[in-house]
Amino acid sequence: MAQVSINSDLGEWGLSTDSGERARLLQSPSVDIAPKSEGEAPPGGLGRGTTSTLGAIFIVVNACLGAGLLNFPAAFSTAGGVAAGITLQMAMLVFIISGLVILAYCSQASNERTYQEVVWAVCGKLTGVLCEVAIATYTFGTCIAFLIIIGDQQDKSEVPPQCLPHPPPLSPGGHAVGGKEHGTPAQGLAWARHSSGNPPSWLLGPLDRWRSQQRWRTTPCSSLASRSVLPPCAVIAVMAKEPEGAGGSPWYTDRKFTISLTAFLFILPLSIPREIGFQKYASFLSVVGTWYVTAIIIIKYIWPDKEMTPADILNRPASWIAVFNAMPTICFGFQCHVSSVPVFNSMWRPEVKTWGGVVTAAMVIALAVYMGTGICGFLTFGAAVDPDVLLSYPSEDMAVAVARAFIILSVLTSYPILHFCGRAVVEGLWLRYQGMPVEEDVGRERRRRVLQTLVWFLLTLLLALFIPDIGKVISVIGGLAACFIFVFPGLCLIQAKLSEMEEVKPARIFCCLNVS
Repeated sequence: MAQVSINSDLGEWGLSTDSGERARLLQSPSVDIAPKSEGEAPPGGLGRGTTSTLGAIFIVVNACLGAGLLNFPAAFSTAGGVAAGITLQMAMLVFIISGLVILAYCSQASNERTYQEVVWAVCGKLTGVLCEVAIATYTFGTCIAFLIIIGDQQDKSEVPPQCLPHPPPLSPGGHAVGGKEHGTPAQGLAWARHSSGNPPSWLLGPLDRWRSQQRWRTTPCSSLASRSVLPPCAVIAVMAKEPEGAGGSPWYTDRKFTISLTAFLFILPLSIPREIGFQKYASFLSVVGTWYVTAIIIIKYIWPDKEMTPADILNRPASWIAVFNAMPTICFGFQCHVSSVPVFNSMWRPEVKTWGGVVTAAMVIALAVYMGTGICGFLTFGAAVDPDVLLSYPSEDMAVAVARAFIILSVLTSYPILHFCGRAVVEGLWLRYQGMPVEEDVGRERRRRVLQTLVWFLLTLLLALFIPDIGKVISVIGGLAACFIFVFPGLCLIQAKLSEMEEVKPARIFCCLNVS
């Protein structure tokens, strides 16, 4: 298998040789648009892309689906049941598709290639600045939500009972019972924590602190304990579980430590490079993981485990306000409008009619995934469903553990992409405020990029450590997602139609004068 080196070119980490990140750049990394050569004038003012209709559908689905599907069962519970949740999604789907078509129409009319550039060109400077600030805030909040999701999945991961040690059952005096050499997993964990015999020599290092608390003492059972063999995952169980009365978990299993370690080891190195095109290979795994999570939730509903019993199943919403409280989650899940404009312009034939079919097919696919996850997850747990549905499943379920691993992988690859988008918007705002084009500021691009990345990363990490409830973050960024779906496309449509009316009116007056 050929080895693929990521960011092996020093130029990707060092000083850029071109104009760097363009102001107001927000292009999906899944879309490759060939740069236009000097003097080339493509028809219609926009370059002809290479993305087929089927490819555009896949890209839009990829941009729409993500970790937001984990919150849909809780959204159905908030809305008041399956009927209310389906009705709300179907009603919002009409406006979601309409917004995508409006953005394509305005992009074609203004000859702009990104979401914020379209708003700038159609609605003016003030609305354009507000749009860029909203995009930066949205990407910042979504990065916080991703870090919280990482902590949630890591907190739920525990060692399965079958991996626990199986020592000999002991009598109250500390002797073996009946000469048996194996006990139950529960007895194994109890022995690992509270055995009165000496621990094996290879456990002496991890258990020095337990020795200081005199939890290991010499008894007639010493020879049995020394002959006991623990599997490797039992060592993890012993090290990760604090003995009773010790006053808390070890520092290395603390949520804040695990989130910080994961972020510094994986997310920060992927966020510093100037380009993120290499992450298009990881996006495929992200899509596969999303489909796997949906399949697991549906299968667990059809063939539930014995210990999973649903709580109260709501049949109707408590009030209309409760229904609308579910809107931020749905908007957060279906929000792909910011990256839709580059996708439209990357098509081989960027026509509004063709684009309407693309987004309709993509939204139907996304609706099937979100609705399957929401309905089955809600009916499995009822009103007791967790805001992150995977946290409601038993920690020892191996299939669900694989789903958690896919979600962590998806989040690890999605954070740098969103950070890149937010950093590009902040870069454009800063350069515009300074009144200088990017070409005149290339020398300080690397230093500015690293500083922006570190500040962004540290702020999102600190907020994620002290805001453990993902529902609160979703409610905020879901409101911003509603602006990208409803507000800005609506303003663009109004301004575009007003401009057409202003152009038509002088033409009619001129025709009337010629006739007279």
